[in-house]
Amino acid sequence: MSWLTEPDEDSDERQRPPRDRLKLAVTMLAGWLAVSLIVLVGLLTFAGPRSTDPTAPASPSGPAAAGSTSPGSSSALAGPSGSPAGSQRPAAGLLLRAGDDQTDCAAYSYGQVQVFFARTPCASVRRSLFSARQDGRDVVVAVSTVTFDNPSQAADYLDLVTSDGTGNVNDLLREGGRYPGSPSKLPAAAFASRRDGVRVVVAEAAFAQGRSDNQDAGLLAIARRAVDAG
Repeated sequence: MSWLTEPDEDSDERQRPPRDRLKLAVTMLAGWLAVSLIVLVGLLTFAGPRSTDPTAPASPSGPAAAGSTSPGSSSALAGPSGSPAGSQRPAAGLLLRAGDDQTDCAAYSYGQVQVFFARTPCASVRRSLFSARQDGRDVVVAVSTVTFDNPSQAADYLDLVTSDGTGNVNDLLREGGRYPGSPSKLPAAAFASRRDGVRVVVAEAAFAQGRSDNQDAGLLAIARRAVDAG
């Protein structure tokens, strides 16, 4: 065959229809997208969001909540150490509403009792507010547990605090402690006390609303239960 009739391969390549080149480009783009999708799925699987364990303790922000709190603040509704607010003493029918622990009894008392503590410092005092029910009425119960270094000091304190008009450890209401339904101050309250070695427990029970009588038999029974449970 002469050179005039020989096929020109380069000419055929140049004359390839445009749609073939378009099909090739689409195929290459689809392949690139598929590879990219596979890589993206792999990355998401490897570095996806970690599940959160709802039972894991949250990292605290700010000061940690303490069992002993200032009675003048809203956080006074936390109970004493080891006794969160809202815990109960079922045997006594008491619900703990607020509490704190102190070591300077003279700073948290009044009257002759304060003078006594200035001369005879206590080892510690735990103050608590409880609620109870009596004859369909709400009762507030203020309890103080004072611990001394020896039984003799505890006996002297018991003799003083059980005498009329000698003062007492400040109850939490007196210092601004509150809980829902509590009075702003302790009304006329039934009184009970008990000494157990170096510890002296004093309880006062009063109706939260309305008239309250310190000789009411029901209130006296609640005060004695609070002392026995202390």
